[in-house]
Amino acid sequence: MADFRGPRIAMVGVGKVGAAATYSIIHKQIASEVLIYDINADYLDAQVQDLRDSTSFGISPRVRAATLKECGQCDVIVFTAGTNQKPGESRLALVQRNIGVIRDGFEQMKPFKEDAIIVVVTNPVDVMTYFAVQYSGLPANQVFGSGTVLDTTRLKDTIAQRAEVAPRDVHAYIVGEHGDSQTIAWSNMAIGGIPVDQVMPLNDEERSEIAEFIRFKADRLNKVKGETSWGVGACISNICTSVLLDERHILPISHISEEKGISYNRPALVGRRGIIRSFDLILNETEQASLDKSIAKLQGVVRTTENPGEAAATAPAS
Repeated sequence: MADFRGPRIAMVGVGKVGAAATYSIIHKQIASEVLIYDINADYLDAQVQDLRDSTSFGISPRVRAATLKECGQCDVIVFTAGTNQKPGESRLALVQRNIGVIRDGFEQMKPFKEDAIIVVVTNPVDVMTYFAVQYSGLPANQVFGSGTVLDTTRLKDTIAQRAEVAPRDVHAYIVGEHGDSQTIAWSNMAIGGIPVDQVMPLNDEERSEIAEFIRFKADRLNKVKGETSWGVGACISNICTSVLLDERHILPISHISEEKGISYNRPALVGRRGIIRSFDLILNETEQASLDKSIAKLQGVVRTTENPGEAAATAPAS
């Protein structure tokens, strides 16, 4: 058997999102080997065979099924495993169930490679990232969530279409929760380094329309095609590339704030050591109020998740 000494990526969970991310990673040629794990052995075997079939053209990494213990020794570990919300199930129950998936998975992967970077994708990603840091035993800068990278990508594309420029020339961030309470940092947005208001002035109504379009884009796509996978898959591979090649991109990822006691999204410099530096944007009064509300929401979810009895005691009688 060949001795694979180059960087290795593990994909834990190979459903639609995990498969799309793996496909993108394979064809970016950033790793010598991609290890894949899924709890469903037959499904795992089928996905590995299908993905391996795509590696016959050009230089591609080795792709194979692996145990969780093997995954824990990879340079980058992408964790997409989790369950969907059941009919009639509370959000808190879903959160607790997926926390269990992360906790059990991490226990089987330990001890992690000392300099491993863990990218959490399982939703709700901000809450999952908070608990992933606790369970991993790794430094907090080595564990972060995919967060609002996809939301921000959608925002850049939307602004680019309106301004008729390339998306890469739009500099913008969505901060706070990856979810309904996300906040667009309009006051920091620029096109080619020029403040957006100088290039394409937007009134409050237009900004609200764009915010709503971005916030509910996944819901619209899900209703038609059942899931979204290609966009987030590309975002995950982009994060992995920034890590493995030490490209040091600034990305709006979900990461721990010791001050706030949660994980939430804000720009961070990402390289081979994981998070090298975190940035708190200077926002206007309206944006800061929106971000504070988003942070408070996440703090409430973490608090009730850590103390479910307290949540039950304070719930109104039916």
